Amino acid sequence: MDKFLNAGRFFLAAPMLIYPVLHFIYPGFVAAIVPPWIPWHLFWTYFTAITIFAAGVAIVIRKFAYPAAVLLGIEILLFVLIIHGELLFHSSNDAWAEGALFPKLMSDRLINAFKDFGLCGAVFVFAGTLPLVTKTSLQGVFFVAGRIILGLSIAAFGLLHFVYPQYAPGIPPMYTDVSFIIPGHLFWVYVTGAGLLATGLIIVAGKETAKLVSWLGVLLLLFDVLVWAPRFGTHPGDLWGNWLKDLGVIGGVIILGKWLMKNKLQPETNKG
Repeated sequence: MDKFLNAGRFFLAAPMLIYPVLHFIYPGFVAAIVPPWIPWHLFWTYFTAITIFAAGVAIVIRKFAYPAAVLLGIEILLFVLIIHGELLFHSSNDAWAEGALFPKLMSDRLINAFKDFGLCGAVFVFAGTLPLVTKTSLQGVFFVAGRIILGLSIAAFGLLHFVYPQYAPGIPPMYTDVSFIIPGHLFWVYVTGAGLLATGLIIVAGKETAKLVSWLGVLLLLFDVLVWAPRFGTHPGDLWGNWLKDLGVIGGVIILGKWLMKNKLQPETNKG
């Protein structure tokens, strides 16, 4: 378990190191994700690629990791508010939000939004648990904010299991044709849904224990492997898909579990 917990930052960094490469390979696609009211689409495509990749490197090597994680968390949060906010709450005549680039189903949009929201929380948790030479109260603020965002996202994943049970268990995929290889699909959907909902709310309330959070990370990773690994053989393009965000969220859970294991304290006692 100790070795597993030490891998948290690598899971968190994985999407930060891979997605920016895709920004340079498919700049036109990424630029089209930027809402039309924001100017300089290609500039933001390359700018975000560079900043996200730099933050991913900082997370891995733990050099300048605190400012990098704080800025990255803010960047992802802005992405959630600007992009997902408009996709979820757009007007009926919004041609960009209703375009072919984005999923039509509300289920897919909600799942993707909470993946990014959870990723934001995971990054803030990482920033809040770093061993700084000079600790500040602001670090504690990021920790608590990250814990709440991460917990809300996990609870949302659990709730979505009941609202959209056709999606596989764990952190839900964005495709209904992703199968779950273990028999008794609906059983696993509702069991994992209830577990995620309860655990997420416990994390939000700050009542989590090291064992609870650590085993949540283990189970989420296990379900992620069971859901996605069989698919990669027939759909290799999915290797660069939204499942990487799952790894980032799992990384945040593992980092939180490691911090709790090390400190043996509730998050509210964290002073940064």
